[in-house]
Amino acid sequence: MTDYALGPLPWSEDVLTKAYFRDFKQAQQSIKQHPGYDLHERSRSLKAVLRMFDNAASAFFETLDIFHVEVHERRLFDRVRRKDLKNLEERFQEILYLFASSAMTLVDQSRALSKKVELPGYTERVAVTFTDNLRHRFIQELRNDLIHVKLHEPSWSLTTNRDRTRTTRFMLFPNELQRSDEWHRLAKEYLQQHPEGVDLGALIREYRAEIIEMQTWLQATLREVADAAIGDYLRCNNFLLAVGARCWWRLLLSQVVIQQGRDPYQYIDRYLSVAELAEVQRLPHGTKEQVDRIINLIDDYGACDEELRALTYKAFGIDKS
Repeated sequence: MTDYALGPLPWSEDVLTKAYFRDFKQAQQSIKQHPGYDLHERSRSLKAVLRMFDNAASAFFETLDIFHVEVHERRLFDRVRRKDLKNLEERFQEILYLFASSAMTLVDQSRALSKKVELPGYTERVAVTFTDNLRHRFIQELRNDLIHVKLHEPSWSLTTNRDRTRTTRFMLFPNELQRSDEWHRLAKEYLQQHPEGVDLGALIREYRAEIIEMQTWLQATLREVADAAIGDYLRCNNFLLAVGARCWWRLLLSQVVIQQGRDPYQYIDRYLSVAELAEVQRLPHGTKEQVDRIINLIDDYGACDEELRALTYKAFGIDKS
């Protein structure tokens, strides 16, 4: 049985309150012992890396569109535009690095998460999406090259179809991948299936769809098996934030606004967005209805209890009766 600094789970509001006023910094550290904390943080990290991965994929296609226009309509290959061409080629290089690196980070962090909590079906999913996937193995070897050997410089390929439509692609050609003879057999097989070069646009589009599907499944499965633990950790964290916010607002309202006779309306634009402020201003000025709405918008953690609400009414000059 795990010994927690705050005692056995679940921690009551009384336990959390006493811990906060004993040492609020230590209280925040203590609740990180909650098993839901680690799972919550790992889930957040995976979502952040997935965002980077997805942004890299989007950036590739956005940059490809720019390159296409610059080549076919703005004479990108002219001598005077060498710097612009070099900048775009370097941009593709950076995107490829971020795409491959974040892809493998998702794999590593997902594996680490699976060792912390049982995810039914995870092994089978991994076998399909990663272990036996030629495309994944190719990207894995590409990532190893980019990090441990050298950066690759994708080559552009321009074609004109019979109907005179133009196509622009960025390619990785087999002869540019000098370490490919040392690659995993599945990565070699993928490369053999593309003897005329790997179309990075097609590769990124297909792999992106597979990864998003995998991560969507993983997050949904994690919620199913760990929602209670994560939810209870978030309850504890939110409660401590509420206690802290309650102390801050009590101090601000009593010793600054009320004691010094300040008008709180002069400061609410610091706490409300433009849209929220407009909404508040449409309500009858100086009424409980308006102040209640202000509280509802600003109170992120549910800190406003009856005592604090009464103090807020007093600060706004409203009779609480």
